[in-house]
Amino acid sequence: MLLQHVNRNGYRDVRISDGADADIDTLASASPPARRFLRAGWFRAASPNLQILSAERPDGSPILALPYGHRRIGPLRLREVAGGYWPFRSFALSSDASMTELKAVLENKQTAKELGRIWRLGPVYSDDPTARRLLKAAPEAGWNVIQRPTARVYELDLQAQRQDGPWPRTKTLRKNRWRERRLASDGEVRYEFLTGRDLTAECCDAMAEIEKNSWLADLNDGGDTKFLNPAIREVWQRIAADDDLAPMLFGSLMWIGDRPAAFAFGVEAGDTRYYIANNYDAHFSKFGPGKLLLYADFERAADAGIRLISWGAGDAGYKSEMGAEPGPEISDLFFVRGRPLAALLRPLLMRGAHHDEETRS
Repeated sequence: MLLQHVNRNGYRDVRISDGADADIDTLASASPPARRFLRAGWFRAASPNLQILSAERPDGSPILALPYGHRRIGPLRLREVAGGYWPFRSFALSSDASMTELKAVLENKQTAKELGRIWRLGPVYSDDPTARRLLKAAPEAGWNVIQRPTARVYELDLQAQRQDGPWPRTKTLRKNRWRERRLASDGEVRYEFLTGRDLTAECCDAMAEIEKNSWLADLNDGGDTKFLNPAIREVWQRIAADDDLAPMLFGSLMWIGDRPAAFAFGVEAGDTRYYIANNYDAHFSKFGPGKLLLYADFERAADAGIRLISWGAGDAGYKSEMGAEPGPEISDLFFVRGRPLAALLRPLLMRGAHHDEETRS
């Protein structure tokens, strides 16, 4: 069904309809380079049956294409922006969409009908361009926004690390060579670097084996594994099968003899690398195979022109030791129609919120 919004001046600002994958891809292609992986294939890999709310100008150019699914949070059932990777539940907007256009989209009756009285964007980074613009437009369109901080991302600026000379530093390189010699007593140490085009079943099996033998195996729930968990592994294999997204995936493996010892995996877009997972076999933990692999990975990335390592949340110790610093906050954004409902839901939705003062103490 197609519905047009008419403003007070009689001008048809936007039209709302069931969207198409092509709208998502058009907007993603025109996004900042670091966000261009937010294509339809990215969303459908995790949510094959997702729905799309599309808003277009009279000339047919897309303003917004919001891919969403459904989730239950306690007693609530709500719509949420789809996606397979936890911090990146965002989507692309038209780069030249005005606040007037975004307001028209958000206050449209068909938008409210599709998204319901509460919908979720996130978790997203606080510097996410889509989140910033919606935070400004939504209150003017009658939506109350409940913002729940969840964590803080760590970032490593590779260009800054190299400004004062070669990086890693000589002392670090000397220590890394010592570690490699110790690890080599169990077999030849070698590194394998790949893109999504190389993400074979054998590579996935190797990373799953590392996860099985890592510290995650000691957690009661088995931890958040990306390749040992068959459902999550399937998401990454679908993305690797997408011709547009496969080149944006990167991975690396350290082998000691015939045994996989460490891996790193993520998405590379523009001058940014998002590290989705990195882990190591606990059998070799004494000599830091995970760090060795990451240093090798970062060196290759820097040589290829990558500026920023976006390293996710948690594990501040070793990340800080390698030069990373706290970056943007990660938050959930809940858009609620009606002030009384927002006041009622706020205590429920704010449970588990992260506070910086707790992190620093």
